[in-house]
Amino acid sequence: MGGTVEVRGLTKSFGSQNIWSDVTLELPPGEITALLGPSGTGKSVFLKSLMGLIRPEEGECLVNGIDMVKAREAQRLELRKRFGVLFQDGALFGSMSVYDNIAFPLRQHTHKTEAEIRQIVFDRLDMVGLLGQEHKLPGEMSGGMKKRAGLARSLVTDPEIILCDEPDSGLDPVRTANLAQLLMDVNAQTDATMLVVTHNIELARTLPDNLGMLYRRRLVMFGPREDFLLTDHPVVSQFMSGDPIGPIGMSEEVDHSLVEDPDVEEPPYPGHAGHPGGHPGHAGQPGGAAVMLRSGARAIEVLPRQLMPSGGMARAAGQRHAGRVERGGSRLYVADDEEHDRAVRFRPPDLVSQALTQTGDLFALALDTVRMAFRRPFAWRELLDQFWFVTSVSWIPAMLVAIPFGAVIALQLGTLTVQVGAQSFTGAASVLAVVQQAAPIVTTLVIAGAGGAAICADLGARTIREEIDAMKVIGVSPVQRLVVPRVLACMGSAVLLNGLVSVVGVLGGYFFNVNVQGGTPGAYLASFTALAQVSDLVVGEIKALMFGFLAGVVAAHRGMNTRPGPKGVGEAVNQSVVITFLLLFFVNFVVTTLYLQLVPGKGA
Repeated sequence: MGGTVEVRGLTKSFGSQNIWSDVTLELPPGEITALLGPSGTGKSVFLKSLMGLIRPEEGECLVNGIDMVKAREAQRLELRKRFGVLFQDGALFGSMSVYDNIAFPLRQHTHKTEAEIRQIVFDRLDMVGLLGQEHKLPGEMSGGMKKRAGLARSLVTDPEIILCDEPDSGLDPVRTANLAQLLMDVNAQTDATMLVVTHNIELARTLPDNLGMLYRRRLVMFGPREDFLLTDHPVVSQFMSGDPIGPIGMSEEVDHSLVEDPDVEEPPYPGHAGHPGGHPGHAGQPGGAAVMLRSGARAIEVLPRQLMPSGGMARAAGQRHAGRVERGGSRLYVADDEEHDRAVRFRPPDLVSQALTQTGDLFALALDTVRMAFRRPFAWRELLDQFWFVTSVSWIPAMLVAIPFGAVIALQLGTLTVQVGAQSFTGAASVLAVVQQAAPIVTTLVIAGAGGAAICADLGARTIREEIDAMKVIGVSPVQRLVVPRVLACMGSAVLLNGLVSVVGVLGGYFFNVNVQGGTPGAYLASFTALAQVSDLVVGEIKALMFGFLAGVVAAHRGMNTRPGPKGVGEAVNQSVVITFLLLFFVNFVVTTLYLQLVPGKGA
């Protein structure tokens, strides 16, 4: 039998906007449940709350007895291995082929050989009609093909709990019917607990054992399909018939005004006598609404036929459901109308609270990155790819910036030393300024502006495509898989480029001091060897290492917390660069102060 899912008093808001409140329901183990509701009622948010991807403000979500709201992330990752999730847009990993996407969970969590994995992957590809397309990248596929590939990936580990977010979106009617039959067959084979979020009324009438509906920030109804489909509730009846006349309007504001205004009389709900938009004939379409049989002035509703498993398979969940309904063990929940207008609102956090929260999240990500860097398996290939990328986009700009930096420092110090009669110290002052201060700062500024911005944009795009959520659901830590290699790549690149920038800066300073200001090569080199020491170079490299860590962590943090849409990604990139610059100069001041206090100068 499938896993258990029990929701108690779940409440979620974003700022002052309440999405839904006090949602309580239990998914019968092994049965298929469909969740309905108008657009914008938070159905996808509810699914993500079940998986622990979004944290509600109140309530519990017990999966196999573990509260996903309060559990540690390590517990969530382990529990998510029992989930199979089909995201609304597929959430395929853009850098992997269809084959590798589907094989990914098996490679991460099983010890199967590649031959065994290949057999399973091709079985799932055949199941969703994608045989022959396994070599394609997600960018080369249509939306419907991505959805079917995502479904194949969600089923590859035979999960206990299957969650489907709009499985029919992007599919034509024939493939939607095939998909519904496939989900029914999977349930018959695995006895998995299934929750399907959908707008497709035909799918909702014929596939599930149980139905629920979210509307106006609450769960208005939940229970067996036998009761749900025959209800006379105005909201449910209007939604299931797709009638424009009723309490549901074009927007939530219209919905509220129709119900909250006591002077507005609600029109008769669809399917009942007197409803001006009732279509009894339409209701009798195969698989459609409940058939209306007229006997005098009285209407008798007949329950639409539910899908059956293909090939004569028996479905244990269907038998359990029928027995439970017959015994009266499952009743239809209907929300209390007296509580209908209660809106739960939360005060949006002030700017100080937001800043403290973001700082805490950034610090937590930094600690997780350090901890995950020592955990196996380590993504060596990802590290090498990211190191090559960051270095390749940063080394030329770093050198081009290092030359004028070294020249400006040499010219300024050369002018100053001439004025005070200390020309012999020009070389030492220039080299120390370049090695200790200019080189680490220049290196990190370039890495943050080039490599860090690209890292933030990449992770931001993965976030809005739900790839990060998909990785979490598969039971793989994005910090270990994506963040650690990128942060280490920034650190390694910073150390390497810092040495290169130091050499270029020193040579630039030497050239301008000797050829422009009339300094002598001997005096320049003599002062350098007299006052400079190895620890000066070491502290410069340590700074570069620290600054590279900061640049990588900030870029990853902003990318994984970007707001939806391309604009959100652009804002995240801008924020990552600005935050890195501010932290860079603050940390540089602290490290320089400590170094000067703890390490005495040469000859002191």
